[in-house]
Amino acid sequence: YMAGKVLKVALTGGIASGKSLVSDLLEIHGCHIVDLDVISREVVLPGTDGLNELVESFGDSILLSDGSLDRKNLRDVLFKKGRNRAKIEQILHPKILQKMKSSMESFKEGVIVVAIPLLVEKELWGPFDRAVVVDCDVETQIDRLTARENIDNTQAKTMLMAQASREQRFQLGDHLPTDIIDNNSKISDLKEHVKKLSQKLFALI
Repeated sequence: YMAGKVLKVALTGGIASGKSLVSDLLEIHGCHIVDLDVISREVVLPGTDGLNELVESFGDSILLSDGSLDRKNLRDVLFKKGRNRAKIEQILHPKILQKMKSSMESFKEGVIVVAIPLLVEKELWGPFDRAVVVDCDVETQIDRLTARENIDNTQAKTMLMAQASREQRFQLGDHLPTDIIDNNSKISDLKEHVKKLSQKLFALI
C-alpha cells in the first residue's frame, strides 16, 4: 500500500510521560525522528514569517532585547486569553504542519516517527499509518513534572488538565492502529519495550 518504503508513525503521550526518551530510543534503533516541539521553535526564529506575523499582531513587546521571541511571555501573558490563543494558533499552526510534512517527505525510506504532543487534541492523525502512545499514570506524571518544572502539585495538575486524558489518548485506536508503551516502571523495562516496538515497526514496512 505504500510502495513498501515508508511507515509513518505518530508518537504521542501526555506531558512528562517520557515521549522524548522514547523518541531518543527509537532513533537509536534506526527510526527517523521529526519533533514537533523543535519545529514549533523553528517557525518563530528571528527572520521567519511566523515571528514577523506574531509581531504584527501583538507588537514588539513579545520580543526579547536580542530580537528573539519571548516564549515565556507568549505562554504566560497571551495564552491566558482564548482570543489570543486562537490568533497565535492560526498564525503558527499551518506553518508547523507544513514544515512537518516537508520533513516527513525528506525521508524516502524507513520508519518515520513524528513526535507530536497534541495529536489527539488537534485530531492530527490524517498523515499517519499508525500511532504510538507513551502512557504513564497520572501520579508518575505529576512527580516528574514537579521535579522537572520546579512547580507544585496544583500547577502540575492544571497542566495535565489542559491536555487530553489518558482515556482520550487510548481512543486513538479508533483512528489508527496504535501501540501503547507503558512508562511507569524502570528504564530497563522501557528500553526493552521500545526495542520490541521498533522491531515490530520495521517489520511492517
